[in-house]
Amino acid sequence: MSEPVPSERPDLRLVQGEDASPSVPDVEATDVAPADPGGSPPSEQEPDARATAAAAVDEGLPLEPPEVAEARGLLTEVEAAGFHRAMGKLARSSQSSILGPLPYSAAYEFHDPTVVAVEPEPAGAETVAVYCRAAYPDFDQVLLRAFSDPALDPVLTEIFHLLTSEESNVAIVTNHGQIIDIALVMGAFTVAMCDPSRTFGVLGESADPVAMAERNNVVVSRMVATRQALGLPAVQLLQSGTRVFFSVPQTHSRRRAKLEPEVVRATNTVMRHELDVQMSLGGQVLAMAASGSQDISAAAGMARKARAAWKQRRGEEAPESATLHLQPLYNGTINLMLGCRYVLPVAINLEPGTQACVVGSVTRVRTAEDCHRTMDWIADAHQRATGVPTLYHSHEDDLLTQVRGLLARDR
Repeated sequence: MSEPVPSERPDLRLVQGEDASPSVPDVEATDVAPADPGGSPPSEQEPDARATAAAAVDEGLPLEPPEVAEARGLLTEVEAAGFHRAMGKLARSSQSSILGPLPYSAAYEFHDPTVVAVEPEPAGAETVAVYCRAAYPDFDQVLLRAFSDPALDPVLTEIFHLLTSEESNVAIVTNHGQIIDIALVMGAFTVAMCDPSRTFGVLGESADPVAMAERNNVVVSRMVATRQALGLPAVQLLQSGTRVFFSVPQTHSRRRAKLEPEVVRATNTVMRHELDVQMSLGGQVLAMAASGSQDISAAAGMARKARAAWKQRRGEEAPESATLHLQPLYNGTINLMLGCRYVLPVAINLEPGTQACVVGSVTRVRTAEDCHRTMDWIADAHQRATGVPTLYHSHEDDLLTQVRGLLARDR
Protein backbone atom coordinates (compact mmCIF):
# COMPACT_ATOMS: atom_id res chain seq x y z
CA MET A 1 0.00 0.00 0.00
CA SER A 2 1.53 3.26 -1.10
CA GLU A 3 2.00 6.04 1.40
CA PRO A 4 -0.75 8.69 1.28
CA VAL A 5 0.27 12.13 0.04
CA PRO A 6 -1.56 14.99 1.81
CA SER A 7 -2.23 17.02 -1.33
CA GLU A 8 -4.08 14.10 -2.95
CA ARG A 9 -6.69 13.77 -0.21
CA PRO A 10 -9.96 15.55 -1.05
CA ASP A 11 -11.42 17.83 1.59
CA LEU A 12 -15.03 17.98 2.73
CA ARG A 13 -16.79 20.13 0.17
CA LEU A 14 -18.59 23.13 1.59
CA VAL A 15 -21.90 24.04 0.02
CA GLN A 16 -23.68 27.34 0.48
CA GLY A 17 -27.22 27.29 -0.75
CA GLU A 18 -27.24 25.58 -4.17
CA ASP A 19 -23.72 26.54 -5.27
CA ALA A 20 -20.70 24.43 -4.43
CA SER A 21 -17.66 26.38 -3.38
CA PRO A 22 -14.11 25.16 -4.04
CA SER A 23 -12.57 22.67 -1.64
CA VAL A 24 -11.25 24.09 1.58
CA PRO A 25 -7.52 24.77 1.08
CA ASP A 26 -4.94 23.09 3.24
CA VAL A 27 -4.41 24.90 6.52
CA GLU A 28 -1.19 25.14 8.48
CA ALA A 29 -0.04 21.85 9.97
CA THR A 30 -1.55 21.29 13.40
CA ASP A 31 0.11 20.00 16.54
CA VAL A 32 -1.83 16.72 16.32
CA ALA A 33 0.71 13.94 16.66
CA PRO A 34 -0.04 10.33 15.67
CA ALA A 35 -0.14 7.76 18.42
CA ASP A 36 3.25 6.34 19.28
CA PRO A 37 3.64 2.74 18.01
CA GLY A 38 5.86 2.04 21.02
CA GLY A 39 2.99 2.54 23.43
CA SER A 40 3.95 5.80 25.14
CA PRO A 41 1.53 8.76 25.06
CA PRO A 42 2.18 11.19 22.19
CA SER A 43 3.80 14.49 23.02
CA GLU A 44 2.26 17.70 21.78
CA GLN A 45 5.79 19.11 21.54
CA GLU A 46 6.95 16.56 18.96
CA PRO A 47 7.58 17.72 15.34
CA ASP A 48 4.41 17.71 13.27
CA ALA A 49 4.05 14.29 11.62
CA ARG A 50 2.05 15.62 8.69
CA ALA A 51 4.78 18.08 7.70
CA THR A 52 7.48 15.46 8.24
CA ALA A 53 5.65 12.92 6.08
CA ALA A 54 5.06 15.44 3.29
CA ALA A 55 8.69 16.58 3.32
CA ALA A 56 9.95 13.01 3.17
CA VAL A 57 7.70 12.20 0.23
CA ASP A 58 8.83 15.34 -1.60
CA GLU A 59 12.49 14.41 -1.10
CA GLY A 60 12.01 10.76 -1.97
CA LEU A 61 13.15 9.63 1.47
CA PRO A 62 11.93 6.41 3.12
CA LEU A 63 9.16 6.96 5.65
CA GLU A 64 9.36 3.64 7.41
CA PRO A 65 11.46 2.95 10.48
CA PRO A 66 13.53 -0.26 10.35
CA GLU A 67 11.11 -2.26 12.50
CA VAL A 68 8.26 -1.58 10.06
CA ALA A 69 10.34 -2.63 7.06
CA GLU A 70 11.34 -5.78 8.93
CA ALA A 71 7.69 -6.52 9.76
CA ARG A 72 6.69 -6.08 6.12
CA GLY A 73 9.40 -8.53 5.13
CA LEU A 74 8.10 -11.10 7.59
CA LEU A 75 4.55 -10.76 6.23
CA THR A 76 5.74 -11.51 2.69
CA GLU A 77 6.73 -14.96 3.95
CA VAL A 78 3.30 -15.78 5.43
CA GLU A 79 1.25 -18.38 3.54
CA ALA A 80 -1.90 -16.47 2.59
CA ALA A 81 -4.49 -19.28 2.56
CA GLY A 82 -3.32 -20.64 5.91
CA PHE A 83 -3.35 -17.16 7.45
CA HIS A 84 -6.91 -16.72 6.18
CA ARG A 85 -8.00 -20.00 7.78
CA ALA A 86 -6.41 -19.05 11.09
CA MET A 87 -8.10 -15.64 11.09
CA GLY A 88 -11.44 -17.26 10.31
CA LYS A 89 -11.20 -19.18 13.59
CA LEU A 90 -11.59 -15.89 15.46
CA ALA A 91 -15.26 -15.85 14.41
CA ARG A 92 -17.75 -17.31 16.86
CA SER A 93 -21.19 -18.70 16.13
CA SER A 94 -22.67 -16.18 18.57
CA GLN A 95 -21.53 -13.28 16.40
CA SER A 96 -23.89 -11.57 13.95
CA SER A 97 -25.93 -14.10 11.97
CA ILE A 98 -25.75 -11.92 8.87
CA LEU A 99 -22.07 -12.78 8.49
CA GLY A 100 -20.95 -16.02 6.88
CA PRO A 101 -17.59 -17.47 5.87
CA LEU A 102 -15.82 -15.98 2.86
CA PRO A 103 -13.54 -18.47 1.10
CA TYR A 104 -9.97 -17.42 0.47
CA SER A 105 -9.25 -15.89 -2.92
CA ALA A 106 -6.04 -14.37 -4.19
CA ALA A 107 -8.25 -11.99 -6.18
CA TYR A 108 -9.12 -10.10 -2.97
CA GLU A 109 -6.28 -7.76 -2.05
CA PHE A 110 -7.33 -7.88 1.62
CA HIS A 111 -6.59 -11.63 1.68
CA ASP A 112 -2.91 -10.83 1.13
CA PRO A 113 -1.18 -10.90 4.55
CA THR A 114 0.94 -7.89 3.55
CA VAL A 115 -2.17 -5.72 3.02
CA VAL A 116 -3.12 -4.12 6.33
CA ALA A 117 -5.51 -1.46 5.00
CA VAL A 118 -7.79 -0.88 2.03
CA GLU A 119 -8.90 2.43 0.59
CA PRO A 120 -12.54 3.55 0.55
CA GLU A 121 -14.66 3.03 -2.53
CA PRO A 122 -17.34 5.66 -1.88
CA ALA A 123 -20.85 4.70 -2.89
CA GLY A 124 -22.81 7.57 -1.32
CA ALA A 125 -24.61 7.96 1.99
CA GLU A 126 -27.81 6.35 0.76
CA THR A 127 -25.96 3.19 -0.25
CA VAL A 128 -24.31 3.10 3.18
CA ALA A 129 -27.77 3.38 4.74
CA VAL A 130 -29.11 0.54 2.57
CA TYR A 131 -26.26 -1.76 3.64
CA CYS A 132 -26.75 -0.85 7.31
CA ARG A 133 -30.49 -1.53 7.17
CA ALA A 134 -29.89 -4.89 5.52
CA ALA A 135 -27.34 -5.81 8.18
CA TYR A 136 -29.49 -4.55 11.05
CA PRO A 137 -33.21 -3.98 10.32
CA ASP A 138 -33.57 -1.63 13.31
CA PHE A 139 -30.75 0.61 12.08
CA ASP A 140 -33.03 3.64 11.56
CA GLN A 141 -34.86 3.29 14.87
CA VAL A 142 -31.82 2.58 17.06
CA LEU A 143 -28.71 4.13 15.51
CA LEU A 144 -29.74 6.68 12.90
CA ARG A 145 -32.35 8.16 15.22
CA ALA A 146 -29.67 8.76 17.86
CA PHE A 147 -27.27 10.46 15.45
CA SER A 148 -30.06 12.47 13.79
CA ASP A 149 -31.54 13.74 17.06
CA PRO A 150 -31.77 17.56 16.82
CA ALA A 151 -30.21 17.70 20.29
CA LEU A 152 -27.03 16.32 18.73
CA ASP A 153 -26.80 19.03 16.04
CA PRO A 154 -24.23 21.11 18.00
CA VAL A 155 -22.03 18.01 18.40
CA LEU A 156 -22.06 17.19 14.68
CA THR A 157 -21.42 20.84 13.85
CA GLU A 158 -18.44 20.86 16.18
CA ILE A 159 -17.05 17.73 14.53
CA PHE A 160 -17.55 19.22 11.06
CA HIS A 161 -15.55 22.31 11.95
CA LEU A 162 -12.85 20.32 13.76
CA LEU A 163 -12.36 18.29 10.59
CA THR A 164 -12.59 21.00 7.96
CA SER A 165 -11.35 24.16 9.67
CA GLU A 166 -8.90 22.92 12.27
CA GLU A 167 -7.75 19.74 10.50
CA SER A 168 -8.14 17.95 13.83
CA ASN A 169 -8.76 14.23 14.19
CA VAL A 170 -11.76 12.80 16.02
CA ALA A 171 -11.99 9.25 17.40
CA ILE A 172 -15.42 7.60 17.63
CA VAL A 173 -15.11 5.12 20.49
CA THR A 174 -17.70 2.53 21.45
CA ASN A 175 -18.08 -0.52 23.64
CA HIS A 176 -18.02 -3.78 21.70
CA GLY A 177 -20.77 -6.36 21.90
CA GLN A 178 -21.17 -7.62 18.32
CA ILE A 179 -18.79 -7.68 15.41
CA ILE A 180 -20.99 -5.36 13.33
CA ASP A 181 -21.57 -2.67 15.96
CA ILE A 182 -18.68 -0.34 15.05
CA ALA A 183 -19.56 -0.58 11.34
CA LEU A 184 -23.16 0.39 12.11
CA VAL A 185 -22.06 3.29 14.31
CA MET A 186 -19.77 4.60 11.56
CA GLY A 187 -22.61 4.17 9.06
CA ALA A 188 -25.08 6.11 11.22
CA PHE A 189 -22.51 8.88 11.76
CA THR A 190 -21.86 9.17 8.02
CA VAL A 191 -25.52 9.14 7.01
CA ALA A 192 -26.39 11.76 9.64
CA MET A 193 -23.46 14.02 8.71
CA CYS A 194 -24.25 13.81 5.00
CA ASP A 195 -28.04 14.24 5.25
CA PRO A 196 -28.91 16.60 2.35
CA SER A 197 -31.06 18.66 4.69
CA ARG A 198 -28.27 19.12 7.26
CA THR A 199 -26.21 22.30 7.34
CA PHE A 200 -23.45 23.36 9.70
CA GLY A 201 -23.53 26.90 11.02
CA VAL A 202 -25.30 29.93 9.60
CA LEU A 203 -23.33 29.79 6.33
CA GLY A 204 -25.23 26.71 5.21
CA GLU A 205 -22.18 24.47 4.88
CA SER A 206 -22.76 20.77 4.26
CA ALA A 207 -20.75 17.54 4.01
CA ASP A 208 -20.11 15.76 0.74
CA PRO A 209 -20.50 11.96 1.22
CA VAL A 210 -17.68 11.01 -1.16
CA ALA A 211 -15.20 13.33 0.54
CA MET A 212 -16.51 12.17 3.93
CA ALA A 213 -15.63 8.57 3.02
CA GLU A 214 -12.08 9.72 2.32
CA ARG A 215 -11.86 11.14 5.84
CA ASN A 216 -13.41 8.10 7.54
CA ASN A 217 -11.22 5.35 8.98
CA VAL A 218 -12.22 2.28 10.93
CA VAL A 219 -10.06 -0.27 12.75
CA VAL A 220 -11.53 -3.77 12.70
CA SER A 221 -10.33 -7.26 13.47
CA ARG A 222 -8.71 -8.91 10.48
CA MET A 223 -11.24 -11.66 11.03
CA VAL A 224 -13.72 -9.41 9.17
CA ALA A 225 -11.75 -10.14 5.98
CA THR A 226 -12.87 -13.78 6.32
CA ARG A 227 -16.59 -12.90 6.38
CA GLN A 228 -19.21 -12.09 3.76
CA ALA A 229 -22.66 -10.54 4.00
CA LEU A 230 -25.44 -9.67 1.57
CA GLY A 231 -23.58 -11.63 -1.10
CA LEU A 232 -20.49 -9.41 -0.83
CA PRO A 233 -17.27 -9.54 1.19
CA ALA A 234 -17.81 -7.68 4.44
CA VAL A 235 -14.72 -5.56 3.76
CA GLN A 236 -16.23 -4.28 0.50
CA LEU A 237 -19.38 -3.25 2.34
CA LEU A 238 -17.25 -1.24 4.76
CA GLN A 239 -15.33 0.34 1.89
CA SER A 240 -18.52 1.98 0.66
CA GLY A 241 -18.13 4.56 3.41
CA THR A 242 -14.69 4.30 4.99
CA ARG A 243 -11.05 3.31 4.79
CA VAL A 244 -10.48 0.01 6.62
CA PHE A 245 -7.48 -0.92 8.78
CA PHE A 246 -6.98 -4.49 9.98
CA SER A 247 -5.69 -5.40 13.44
CA VAL A 248 -5.11 -8.81 14.97
CA PRO A 249 -5.99 -9.55 18.62
CA GLN A 250 -2.88 -10.06 20.69
CA THR A 251 -4.27 -11.88 23.71
CA HIS A 252 -7.03 -14.39 24.32
CA SER A 253 -8.60 -14.44 20.86
CA ARG A 254 -5.21 -14.81 19.19
CA ARG A 255 -4.36 -17.84 21.33
CA ARG A 256 -7.71 -19.43 20.47
CA ALA A 257 -6.92 -19.15 16.74
CA LYS A 258 -3.34 -20.45 17.26
CA LEU A 259 -1.87 -17.48 15.41
CA GLU A 260 1.90 -17.09 15.53
CA PRO A 261 2.72 -14.18 17.86
CA GLU A 262 5.45 -12.94 15.47
CA VAL A 263 2.91 -12.66 12.64
CA VAL A 264 0.43 -10.91 14.92
CA ARG A 265 3.05 -8.38 15.99
CA ALA A 266 4.20 -7.82 12.42
CA THR A 267 0.66 -7.24 11.17
CA ASN A 268 -0.11 -4.75 13.92
CA THR A 269 3.24 -2.98 13.53
CA VAL A 270 2.67 -2.34 9.82
CA MET A 271 -0.99 -1.46 10.33
CA ARG A 272 -0.17 1.01 13.07
CA HIS A 273 2.47 2.69 10.92
CA GLU A 274 0.06 3.12 8.00
CA LEU A 275 -2.66 4.33 10.34
CA ASP A 276 -0.28 6.87 11.89
CA VAL A 277 0.62 8.18 8.44
CA GLN A 278 -3.05 8.53 7.54
CA MET A 279 -3.93 10.27 10.78
CA SER A 280 -0.97 12.63 10.41
CA LEU A 281 -2.79 14.20 7.44
CA GLY A 282 -5.28 15.73 9.89
CA GLY A 283 -9.01 16.11 9.54
CA GLN A 284 -9.61 12.37 9.97
CA VAL A 285 -12.31 10.36 11.73
CA LEU A 286 -11.16 7.14 13.40
CA ALA A 287 -13.80 4.69 14.58
CA MET A 288 -12.97 1.80 16.86
CA ALA A 289 -14.70 -0.52 19.27
CA ALA A 290 -12.39 0.02 22.21
CA SER A 291 -13.49 -2.72 24.54
CA GLY A 292 -14.78 -6.23 24.42
CA SER A 293 -17.93 -6.98 26.41
CA GLN A 294 -18.53 -10.05 28.51
CA ASP A 295 -21.99 -11.01 29.76
CA ILE A 296 -21.17 -13.05 32.86
CA SER A 297 -24.71 -13.85 33.97
CA ALA A 298 -24.50 -17.36 32.50
CA ALA A 299 -21.24 -18.24 34.21
CA ALA A 300 -21.78 -20.39 37.28
CA GLY A 301 -20.85 -18.60 40.46
CA MET A 302 -19.89 -15.42 38.67
CA ALA A 303 -23.00 -13.33 39.36
CA ARG A 304 -22.18 -13.05 43.07
CA LYS A 305 -18.60 -11.98 42.34
CA ALA A 306 -19.82 -9.48 39.79
CA ARG A 307 -22.11 -7.87 42.34
CA ALA A 308 -19.25 -7.71 44.84
CA ALA A 309 -17.01 -6.01 42.29
CA TRP A 310 -19.82 -3.65 41.44
CA LYS A 311 -20.26 -2.58 45.05
CA GLN A 312 -16.52 -2.14 45.54
CA ARG A 313 -16.16 0.14 42.51
CA ARG A 314 -19.40 2.05 42.58
CA GLY A 315 -20.20 2.11 46.27
CA GLU A 316 -23.70 0.70 45.76
CA GLU A 317 -25.40 -2.65 45.59
CA ALA A 318 -25.76 -4.13 42.11
CA PRO A 319 -29.22 -5.26 41.02
CA GLU A 320 -29.96 -8.98 41.06
CA SER A 321 -29.70 -9.29 37.27
CA ALA A 322 -27.30 -10.01 34.43
CA THR A 323 -24.22 -7.83 34.60
CA LEU A 324 -22.17 -6.64 31.65
CA HIS A 325 -18.44 -6.05 32.11
CA LEU A 326 -16.37 -3.98 29.68
CA GLN A 327 -12.76 -5.07 29.42
CA PRO A 328 -9.97 -2.55 30.05
CA LEU A 329 -8.39 -0.31 27.44
CA TYR A 330 -4.89 -1.35 26.48
CA ASN A 331 -2.00 0.94 25.59
CA GLY A 332 -2.54 0.73 21.84
CA THR A 333 -6.13 1.95 22.09
CA ILE A 334 -5.25 4.59 24.65
CA ASN A 335 -2.52 5.97 22.40
CA LEU A 336 -4.90 6.10 19.43
CA MET A 337 -7.37 8.10 21.52
CA LEU A 338 -4.66 10.44 22.79
CA GLY A 339 -3.26 10.85 19.29
CA CYS A 340 -6.65 12.00 18.00
CA ARG A 341 -7.05 14.30 21.03
CA TYR A 342 -10.83 14.53 20.49
CA VAL A 343 -13.14 11.59 21.25
CA LEU A 344 -16.83 11.07 20.55
CA PRO A 345 -18.02 8.34 22.98
CA VAL A 346 -20.92 6.12 21.94
CA ALA A 347 -22.68 3.45 24.02
CA ILE A 348 -24.19 0.76 21.81
CA ASN A 349 -26.29 -2.35 22.37
CA LEU A 350 -27.81 -4.31 19.47
CA GLU A 351 -29.40 -7.11 21.51
CA PRO A 352 -33.19 -7.50 21.12
CA GLY A 353 -35.03 -6.09 24.12
CA THR A 354 -32.14 -3.89 25.24
CA GLN A 355 -31.35 -2.08 21.98
CA ALA A 356 -29.79 1.31 22.52
CA CYS A 357 -27.46 3.90 21.04
CA VAL A 358 -26.35 6.87 23.16
CA VAL A 359 -24.04 9.49 21.67
CA GLY A 360 -22.01 11.66 24.02
CA SER A 361 -20.29 15.00 23.58
CA VAL A 362 -16.97 15.63 21.87
CA THR A 363 -14.38 15.16 24.63
CA ARG A 364 -10.77 16.34 24.74
CA VAL A 365 -8.56 13.58 26.18
CA ARG A 366 -5.10 14.43 27.53
CA THR A 367 -4.13 11.48 29.72
CA ALA A 368 -4.70 7.75 30.00
CA GLU A 369 -7.00 8.48 32.93
CA ASP A 370 -9.16 10.64 30.64
CA CYS A 371 -9.52 7.65 28.33
CA HIS A 372 -10.55 5.37 31.20
CA ARG A 373 -13.07 7.96 32.42
CA THR A 374 -14.52 8.10 28.90
CA MET A 375 -15.10 4.36 29.06
CA ASP A 376 -16.72 4.82 32.47
CA TRP A 377 -19.13 7.26 30.80
CA ILE A 378 -19.90 4.68 28.10
CA ALA A 379 -20.61 2.05 30.76
CA ASP A 380 -22.91 4.43 32.65
CA ALA A 381 -24.73 5.45 29.46
CA HIS A 382 -25.13 1.81 28.48
CA GLN A 383 -26.65 1.00 31.86
CA ARG A 384 -29.05 3.95 31.79
CA ALA A 385 -30.24 3.13 28.27
CA THR A 386 -30.57 -0.64 28.63
CA GLY A 387 -31.22 -1.23 32.33
CA VAL A 388 -28.36 -3.75 32.28
CA PRO A 389 -25.86 -3.09 35.10
CA THR A 390 -22.63 -2.28 33.26
CA LEU A 391 -19.18 -1.94 34.75
CA TYR A 392 -15.95 -0.84 33.05
CA HIS A 393 -12.73 -2.41 34.33
CA SER A 394 -9.82 -0.01 34.05
CA HIS A 395 -7.35 -2.86 34.60
CA GLU A 396 -7.13 -6.63 34.50
CA ASP A 397 -8.46 -8.36 37.59
CA ASP A 398 -9.28 -11.82 38.88
CA LEU A 399 -12.94 -11.55 37.93
CA LEU A 400 -12.22 -10.99 34.23
CA THR A 401 -9.66 -13.77 34.23
CA GLN A 402 -12.16 -16.24 35.69
CA VAL A 403 -14.90 -15.18 33.33
CA ARG A 404 -12.69 -15.57 30.28
CA GLY A 405 -11.66 -19.02 31.44
CA LEU A 406 -15.26 -20.15 31.89
CA LEU A 407 -16.35 -18.70 28.55
CA ALA A 408 -13.42 -20.36 26.78
CA ARG A 409 -14.42 -23.77 28.17
CA ASP A 410 -18.02 -23.22 27.03
CA ARG A 411 -17.05 -22.57 23.38
